[in-house]
Amino acid sequence: MEIRFDEILNKLDTGVLIVDKNYYIIYANKKAKEIFNLDLSSPITCYSLFYQYSDPCASCVKKHLTPEKPEVKLTLSLGKKLYFIEYSYFSEDKIIILVRDMDEESYYKNSYFRVLENLPFLIIFIKKGKIKYLNSFSEKNLGYTKQELFDKTFAELIVSPEERFNIEKTFNEVLVEDKEEEILINLVNREGKSKTYLGKCFAIDDIDKEKILIVSGMDITEFLDLRQRLDSIHKTQSFGSFLRSMVHDFNNILQQVGEYLKDIKENINNPQKIRKYLNLTEKTLSSWIDLNKLLLDYTKEFREIEKKRTEIIGFMKNNLELFQLIAGSHIFIQLDFNYLSSAWVPGDESFWRYIFLNFISNAKDAIEGEGTISLIFRTKIENGEKYLLIFIKDTGCGIPEEYINKIFQPFFTTKEKSSGLGLFLVKSHINNIGGKIEVESEVGKGTVFKVYVPLMEVKKIEKERKKPEETYIILVEDEEEIRKNLKEILEKEGYKVYAFSSGKEVKENLERIEKADLLISDFHLPDIKGGELYQILKQKFPNIDVIFLTGDIFGLAELPSNRVILKPFTINDLFLKIKELLQ
Repeated sequence: MEIRFDEILNKLDTGVLIVDKNYYIIYANKKAKEIFNLDLSSPITCYSLFYQYSDPCASCVKKHLTPEKPEVKLTLSLGKKLYFIEYSYFSEDKIIILVRDMDEESYYKNSYFRVLENLPFLIIFIKKGKIKYLNSFSEKNLGYTKQELFDKTFAELIVSPEERFNIEKTFNEVLVEDKEEEILINLVNREGKSKTYLGKCFAIDDIDKEKILIVSGMDITEFLDLRQRLDSIHKTQSFGSFLRSMVHDFNNILQQVGEYLKDIKENINNPQKIRKYLNLTEKTLSSWIDLNKLLLDYTKEFREIEKKRTEIIGFMKNNLELFQLIAGSHIFIQLDFNYLSSAWVPGDESFWRYIFLNFISNAKDAIEGEGTISLIFRTKIENGEKYLLIFIKDTGCGIPEEYINKIFQPFFTTKEKSSGLGLFLVKSHINNIGGKIEVESEVGKGTVFKVYVPLMEVKKIEKERKKPEETYIILVEDEEEIRKNLKEILEKEGYKVYAFSSGKEVKENLERIEKADLLISDFHLPDIKGGELYQILKQKFPNIDVIFLTGDIFGLAELPSNRVILKPFTINDLFLKIKELLQ
């Protein structure tokens, strides 16, 4: 029986071409002729058929000349259809080319999309308004499978008709003007819940030379909840957002300390300069400790910041040198108190140092070259209430009109390396102590922030003070060096101290402890939590108070804010906390 290979090849759904060593097509089956509308009555090469080239493809020539004769796989767009092309040698001088139909969905699942599959944020491809691809993160986040959303209209996922109009307008601008745009978009998941994504949109040429939109986005839904949940910021996501907003401040402090240490090294034989730089280092590290205190303060569901107070005029005078260091030598900080000699406002010194560092840092960034930051203090009565009005005025570049209403929004920033949370948090903090912030700005002339803060009336109340000699302290710290130093310092101040390294050691010696007014304990002891140890001691000493020491900023929500000192801390901080609790 004679086998006619031509008949077999003509029945295949795959196009088959055979090409000679000069790249001329010497055979085409029925499917190949249909795909390419091919007539072999005139000689034609594969490169002119596929790409309309006048010369062979350089890559093909290179592969043709290698002894290995590797297979070649690629995709090809013809008109509105896509094809998968596979070359292979079946003899020294002949190449067989297989051409298979390729539907769009298969194309968008091709191997080079595997990278996109593993990215931890939203990636969606949109063509003519239809979804052509979404990565695994998008599937999980939106609750739909790829098959369910493939070829569906993207606009159906957008929350509101108004937002659909704005997004479609943005998409059209991206396609027409071939530009990249930042987007903030709300999409509805399978459960009907809205999720907010912050990302970018840009266009690329698809394989058929038509534009395809790439939409990428990070899920910021929980970050945006920060505004509503500032009073319960101990929840993990919100606290993480707040923490990231302060990383920049920590880095600035570390950089400044590094510079001072370098100066000390360079002036090792000059005691006067060494004293100067050590003093500056100590002040700068104090601001680090203040930032730690602020972290502690904002991890409580019910903050007690409004119960604390600061005499702001004296505070500003004492901190002017630090603020001037932050501003730099090219910027002059000017204080103007007018007739004010004293003014008490809500919030402790750590709170206000953070507020002013934020304003000064922003003003510094806005000033090119030399300039001035004026800090002006006045009093004002508004609706029968007394306020301290603080003006923070700079001679910087000013804020464009289109940005003025956005600067207090979370994540809004015009800086490359910024969280966009600084002014948002400052405004939230001021609002929470009963104040408010206003802003005026003119491009090229500068910016003025007006901070209204309630003035406090201070009444002196004499309390019965407990002398250190009458105070018995149980100190529990597992690090020997810290324990020894704290015991020595406390005893030098006059306190009676029982020092132990663990909860077990405390329990073993509990019978010999006759009196205890205060427990000072590391919160994370190797064998027991500080809170559990405190409850054990309260059974014998019902009136005992406690101060927990911790370096774990993520565990702060477990602790009462007025009974915690965050490491690192100063001895003065410890003495103040002891007096606050016992006196």
